[in-house]
Formats: sequence, C-alpha cells, structure tokens
Amino acid sequence: MIDYALLTTRAECDTATTELDFELLTYTTRDANLDLADMRADRSLSSTAGQLALLDGRISAAQNLLAAPGIDAALLEKTTDDLALMRAQRTKLAKRNRLSTGTTRFLASVDAQQISDQVATLTAAKAGVAAHRATLLA
Repeated sequence: MIDYALLTTRAECDTATTELDFELLTYTTRDANLDLADMRADRSLSSTAGQLALLDGRISAAQNLLAAPGIDAALLEKTTDDLALMRAQRTKLAKRNRLSTGTTRFLASVDAQQISDQVATLTAAKAGVAAHRATLLA
C-alpha cells in the first residue's frame, strides 16, 4: 500500500510526480523495445522457415541424385560433400529457430507482463499523488 501522507508539501508531490513520470517513460520505452524485438523475431522465424524449406528441397534433390544408379565417382563425392554441408546448415537454422521460440519467448512474455504491471502501479501512484497534492495547503 502506498502511503501518500509521506508527502507533506506540494513541492514534494511535484518532485514525486516528476520521478513517476520518468519511471513511466522508462517502462513504456522498454515496452516499445519489446514490441520491436517481437516483430524482429517474427520476421526472423518467417525467414528461417523459408530457408529451411529451401534447404530441405536441396537436401532431397541431393539424396535422390545419390540414390540414382551408375552415378559418376566425382559427382558422388561432390554430392556427398554438398549433402553433408546442407545438413549442417539445416541443423544450424533449426537450432536458431528453436532459440527464438520456447524459453526465449516465454521469458519475453514474463518481462512484458512485469512492465504492464509496473506501468499500472506507477500510473495509480501518480493519480494518488495528484489527489493527495490537492488536499495540501498551498
């Protein structure tokens, strides 16, 4: 519970209001940064999904080529090397995709809720200071 009686003058109320305004600005800026990070993550997930689909097609084509009868030894070696490289790239992309979901997104949602709660608390405190200020003598 906030004890507004601790503010005994209008000047103290004005100082408290200025500090609360700054805190609100801090949290709303942080909230905007989280929104931007969400947009970036969504774009990254979309891009990664497209890259994975393209890579899956190339891996499938390489596997089909390797399964073809009578493949030339040089082509066999090159395709085998290319397939190994594409599988490594796919693993890296899939890992990046997993890292931008799951725990990371959960923690971002916790942070967003914390910001929302803090903004509500600060806004209520600011209103309380204004109401208390009105009761003080000039």
